[in-house]
Amino acid sequence: MLLPFNLFTGKMADRAQAHFANPALWGSCNWRVGSSAQPMTIQHDGHYRSYRRQHGAALTADYDDAVADLDMQYGCQAVLMADQEHFLGLAIMRGRMEGRCDSPALFSFERIIRHAQRAVRVHLALDGEAGELLVGDWADKSSPMLVLDRFGGLCAMTSAGETLVDEDGPLLLRGISIAARDRREDRHFQAALARLLRVVECAVGPHLHQMIAGRSASHPNGRWKLSLLRLPRRPHGLGFDPHVIICAKPLRSRFDAS
Repeated sequence: MLLPFNLFTGKMADRAQAHFANPALWGSCNWRVGSSAQPMTIQHDGHYRSYRRQHGAALTADYDDAVADLDMQYGCQAVLMADQEHFLGLAIMRGRMEGRCDSPALFSFERIIRHAQRAVRVHLALDGEAGELLVGDWADKSSPMLVLDRFGGLCAMTSAGETLVDEDGPLLLRGISIAARDRREDRHFQAALARLLRVVECAVGPHLHQMIAGRSASHPNGRWKLSLLRLPRRPHGLGFDPHVIICAKPLRSRFDAS
């Protein structure tokens, strides 16, 4: 889905992660990606051989060299969930000692992917529900609040939060991403948001950023005070759970009655 491409576990995880950080190994030379099919259908060594025969050794040479160096030439895989642009899958890598997948290995993998798909679905549902639960306490209050996930996407908002992304609001929606309406403000907004999303649990420093937003010709000093707050990090989330909240307060004009 939106997780970084290729996440490895096991003894070779760090070395494999370094190898496959190279985008040149993500394309058509990668016979694992090239063999991917409909969700919950298993591809294995026979499918990999077919892909290599069909496309030729010259195309797959870079990927062949990488997996030979890492001793992960064999294995099996399945897509767990997919949409038009993204997929989330699970693969088992096997080396020369384990050899190609036999029937017991494929039977075990079939059981594994059923549990894995169920776990992913539950995780995504809980992540979405967490955002709704978070705004629940604010739902009957007038304070605007937006909730963003690990990727900066909007996952929940209070009813009052809609005023922030209205035509007269200081923010706007680009798909599910949030941006400041004023370009100069947006540079500061995006920099602060990126910093907060990178925060790890042990990081030292402020996990809060405040800024003035909503500047216009009629309001050169801005109309809103925005507070961006990084929430505690969940180590095993898929990234769609709440990570940052944006609260806003309207600024009082000097012409307002005290």
